[in-house]
Amino acid sequence: MTVEGIDRETNEMLDRVLQMRRSVRSFTDEVPPRRQIEQVIEAGLLAPYAAAALEGVTLFRRFFVFERGTESMANVAELAVEQMKVVVAGFKQQCEADPALAEKAGPFVERAETVVASGRLPITDAPYFVVIGEKTGFPPAEKQSLAHVLENMWLKATALGLGFRLISLIANLAHNEDFCGLVGVMPGEFAFDGCSIGYATEWPPPTPRPSFDEAVSWFGKKERRLYQR
Repeated sequence: MTVEGIDRETNEMLDRVLQMRRSVRSFTDEVPPRRQIEQVIEAGLLAPYAAAALEGVTLFRRFFVFERGTESMANVAELAVEQMKVVVAGFKQQCEADPALAEKAGPFVERAETVVASGRLPITDAPYFVVIGEKTGFPPAEKQSLAHVLENMWLKATALGLGFRLISLIANLAHNEDFCGLVGVMPGEFAFDGCSIGYATEWPPPTPRPSFDEAVSWFGKKERRLYQR
């Protein structure tokens, strides 16, 4: 059985969108039509969620949209910087106590310190910053659900010709009382992730990927010898 409405042309268009998806680092001043942002959010609403972990919960997913130049966006950026300072300080303590961790995490901590010292995060760079909240449940699967949401949004943004950038540091604000108060939820009630959306100043080149043959291993009937004793 095939899905109604899915034909060869649609399939080829999807392939093209998948190939064109990029992480955009800079945005123009031009503001996309609000309807396009709504379409990106609608795509996120269609993403899978952990129904078994959220039995009886209907409002399991929320979207909070902040526009560039507003006090609300500035407040979010300020809260994120302050929270990141706490996170970086914790990482530094762990690295000082664990040389092996310091060797692995050192470069990341150094970059994070530089960002914190600048007092400026990329949250305010694009015309829109969208925070997605996924209701916490048991067993905890909200992070996986957020990944599905963001991928749907990212692909839809690409199809609309919009630039998209993940801003995952917003996850640190899940228990921040000021931020949760701003968006009207209880601390710890939702897990968060975020993204910036706007028109890209340039479309980045593709990033390196492993080849199909390197990345894929088949375990079918012809390869039965691989798992028979």
